[in-house]
Amino acid sequence: MGQEKSQLEELCADELSYGHSDGRVENKAQFINGVMTRKAIVKSLTLSDHTIAVVGTSAIARHKWASESETDGKLTSTRIGVLQVWLKQGGSWKLLARQAVRPPQAT
Repeated sequence: MGQEKSQLEELCADELSYGHSDGRVENKAQFINGVMTRKAIVKSLTLSDHTIAVVGTSAIARHKWASESETDGKLTSTRIGVLQVWLKQGGSWKLLARQAVRPPQAT
């Protein structure tokens, strides 16, 4: 599946705050540019443990993300937890905020 810039623009609120598990936070333009210029090839992606709570015109969604990707021949495994806040605007759900966190390290 290729990147569809117009679909991403429609899916995201103008005020988007997109937080990565490494601490970077991007606005809508930065997030979309990152997706459109990404070099990594996702080999597999599993989303699990979904929870969704709708509160008026907002929704809080959580899930676990597990993926395998390849960049310049180097394989990377990613395991994170994701929190998303969605806002209903003009009859459509828009991603307003997203934050990813790495799971705690076993001791």
